[in-house]
Amino acid sequence: MKKLFNKFLIIQLAILGMSGIAQAKDTPEEYIKEFPNQEQVKMMTKWLDNNDKGTFQFSGLVDPTDDTVVTPQATVNYGYNWFSVSDAPAIINTPKYGRFFSVSIFDMKHNIPAVITSPDKPILIKRPGQTVPKGDFYVVNLETDQGLVFTRMVIVDNLKEVMNLSEEITMQGGKGDMRRTVQKFSEKSEKDGLAIIDTVISTLNPDDAFGKVSDDISFLNLAAGVKLGQLGTPSETVRYGIMLTDANGKALNGQNTYKVTVPANLYLKGGYYSVTLYGTDNQLLIENDLNIYDRTTYSSKINPDGTYTLTLSPSGKGVNGIPTGKDFYGILRAYVPNPEAIMEVTINKQ
Repeated sequence: MKKLFNKFLIIQLAILGMSGIAQAKDTPEEYIKEFPNQEQVKMMTKWLDNNDKGTFQFSGLVDPTDDTVVTPQATVNYGYNWFSVSDAPAIINTPKYGRFFSVSIFDMKHNIPAVITSPDKPILIKRPGQTVPKGDFYVVNLETDQGLVFTRMVIVDNLKEVMNLSEEITMQGGKGDMRRTVQKFSEKSEKDGLAIIDTVISTLNPDDAFGKVSDDISFLNLAAGVKLGQLGTPSETVRYGIMLTDANGKALNGQNTYKVTVPANLYLKGGYYSVTLYGTDNQLLIENDLNIYDRTTYSSKINPDGTYTLTLSPSGKGVNGIPTGKDFYGILRAYVPNPEAIMEVTINKQ
């Protein structure tokens, strides 16, 4: 059904004279195709204002003031490294960590050619045709000169340990040309393109939102995935469930209290689940006096049947509570996911 829906949108674009062999450049369709590149460049440019290319910077515990990326997870330490291999390959070295730790490689088109969990050897990033040095590496080919290394290290009451280990995540190289072209569009093309992206979000299956190489997935799904949660990754590494409405189809709001049932068997050995809430106004964590922004395998009590019951309320009180206080939505994540899991939660207004 979702594939048919995307085909319908493409047909609508064609009817408007915006598709076909002789495509105009300033069209909603071209804007949608360019959207992931635009968002990557925005994030890269902002990051480079305060950091050096080819170096890692770490978030520590994310809070509502962190707007580096929309829809961040709360109880992880993120590592960011925007780099360029225009001149030569780059090599990443990592430590060993006993809990969840992943290294994701993004290009500027928001392709994710590699997500490596608990790497046990160095990672070499290169462009096609570049010479690979001798050694035992995970070899990652990029479609663009510039890209992002994005690390996730779960924090379980061990922030000091995690931050100490982060100092061992390093890159050799990666200091090539950081210039990246961004196409400009008219206000109308941008407005119409964003309206289509928002429509796709309402029917998006997150498992179909992110790919490893260009054309792995629909350009409509990719744009919607980037807008909903930039730096999301393919479903074999992380699976996502989107929480937008309650069981009656009503948008979630910060005045009501909701009981949420998270299904059992979401992840395999070495993985975990999280549910994180975001304000609909800014897609960031919601400020609250309890400083609780999510619930995870590590911070929630499990039910006898393997499910989890969460309480979403203005005060944050209740079983496995998360404070709200304003209109919000949530994202369920399963790391080291069970491919057979159903990524849907039951949300009942109390």
